[in-house]
Amino acid sequence: MELSIVIVNYNVRQLVKDCIESIYKFLSCVSFEIIVVDNNSLDGSIEEIKKYNPEVKIIQNKHNVGFSEATNQGILASVGEYILILNPDAYLVDNSICGLYSFVKDSKEIIAAPRLLNTDNSLQHSAWRDKRLRVMFQETFRIFRSAYHQEEFKTPQKVDNVSGAAMLFPRAIIEKVGLFDKAFFWMEDFDFCYRARKVGIPVYYFPGASIVHIGGQSSEKNRNTAYANSLISKVKFYKKHHSGFKVFLISVFTLFHIIAYLCFLVLISPFSRHYQKKITPYVYTFRKYMAYLFNNDISLTE
Repeated sequence: MELSIVIVNYNVRQLVKDCIESIYKFLSCVSFEIIVVDNNSLDGSIEEIKKYNPEVKIIQNKHNVGFSEATNQGILASVGEYILILNPDAYLVDNSICGLYSFVKDSKEIIAAPRLLNTDNSLQHSAWRDKRLRVMFQETFRIFRSAYHQEEFKTPQKVDNVSGAAMLFPRAIIEKVGLFDKAFFWMEDFDFCYRARKVGIPVYYFPGASIVHIGGQSSEKNRNTAYANSLISKVKFYKKHHSGFKVFLISVFTLFHIIAYLCFLVLISPFSRHYQKKITPYVYTFRKYMAYLFNNDISLTE
């Protein structure tokens, strides 16, 4: 088996069905298997897959273990020489993924990701610089985004980090890098890329292949968990790879961001239903962050 495609699914029945169908439609250059790891979906996702694609391997979890642990389950159950991590809300639009596969195969030990597109075919940010302290500070105050100017990339480019929505690499690098860190419910792709580069494995953005990524569909099913972990995971990442005063500063930046944005939401919510819907997730985020800071609560969900 040349390629194992690992898809982590959570309550996106139609999207995962479309994703799988696009693979069978456009991926004919390699032998492959599809492994869907389901995080206790309640929308009939598994029944839908079994009905239309019974050849797909399915791993069913009894609760939502998060992206990292579910991805690891899929990797450990796979047999392919190469592994493609693919989100269920992403789908192939042509056979350009074959170019990505050839690029990774020819380059030996690398991690590579395709160009991600929004549903209107506009470019989606999917390659980022490292979360250095300055970048984290600027992002906290919405001054700067760490994404590369990908529209300028005409050929494969080395980058710091790529999106886990679509990421391809040889199985052999797992021995050097390790599996995805299940302590993260967010930032797991950054952590994986960071650890890879530390052991000399480069990360590439490959603009010659395109995949449409709708984005945010699973997180919309549970905004509390999504909001909390997207912020707390940044602090976890920094604490894992840095130390001392830098960790203190990023902890303060994040707390300031949560409190400031929560105040803003309370003030603006009477005039906007859009912002009203964000208050509860940010209150939950504040509680989870306090528990993380002062009680060392590293649980990903309640």
